[in-house]
Amino acid sequence: MSVARSAVFLSLAVLAGCGYVGPVLPPSSEIPPPINDLIAIERGDKIVVTFRTPARTTDNAPIKHFNEIELRIGPALTPFDFESWAETAQRYPVSPPPPNDPLDPQPIALTESVPLEGLLGKHVAVAVRTAIKRGDNFSSWSNRIVLDVLPPLAAPAELRLEASADGIIVNWQAVDAAKSYRISRQSPSDKTLLEIATVEQAHFVDTTSQFDVPYTYEVVALNGAQESLPLDSQAFTAIDKFAPSVPSNVTALAGPESIELSWQRSPEADLAGYFVYRSVNGAAFERQGEMVNLPAYSDHNVEHGKTYRYQISSVDQKKNESVRSAVAEIAF
Repeated sequence: MSVARSAVFLSLAVLAGCGYVGPVLPPSSEIPPPINDLIAIERGDKIVVTFRTPARTTDNAPIKHFNEIELRIGPALTPFDFESWAETAQRYPVSPPPPNDPLDPQPIALTESVPLEGLLGKHVAVAVRTAIKRGDNFSSWSNRIVLDVLPPLAAPAELRLEASADGIIVNWQAVDAAKSYRISRQSPSDKTLLEIATVEQAHFVDTTSQFDVPYTYEVVALNGAQESLPLDSQAFTAIDKFAPSVPSNVTALAGPESIELSWQRSPEADLAGYFVYRSVNGAAFERQGEMVNLPAYSDHNVEHGKTYRYQISSVDQKKNESVRSAVAEIAF
């Protein structure tokens, strides 16, 4: 075997022994991609900024940890370019998150609060960028949020909760500068408060609430990208003391040996049934037997030559009884 052939054979053997499977890849540039989900709102006396850090670099290498996260707030120039803006924008330190899982890196949600001091009355832009190694290795700037920084929006006051047949009524004192209000609710099955509605008036009826279930409510005033601190949350349990609707369209028809009654079914989900009341020849009304489940009743205890008058009431599962219906009269 020649010397050259031996050298080639030896090189192949060494590569095979090292598990070589492809070309050698260049090292990662270690540049994070720009953040694209930045949100900035004015909440109370602070600007609250939220975003998620990227999980991989621009060349898809996992990001284990961040060396620096740079948040800046400065005048929203017109026309706008990031280089000119960054020269005058105020830098606010953001603590990097804990190290990520290098085998399965995931985006990490971060929140930073900046006091309004020095920003009131200004038209500002907010942006953020990240770096995973020292030096000029920052990502591009994130999406830009533009805000008009206004005096803090007052929190709603005097939260009042009340039970009604239609649901829990939520009332509070209106805030002069507010354009709308966000109502959040937490039930026993919820881990935190969840937004259930946004309304323009200082009044809301929670028609999805249920009786005998404890809820906690919170109200926040809103004005565009500005929101107040929440009104102190309150717990409330509505007790069902409300009768179902009054039966309607009661009719009485004479049969050969009975009077047949029918009426419109009551719509309540917790309806238990109906009571039938009867008056004979103008005497006082008396309840007839036990509760009936269907909107119909056959009265076989009747005699020819007498006049019968009927009224129907509806009853729910809490034994709340409605007022009686209009009278249905028939001469038998």
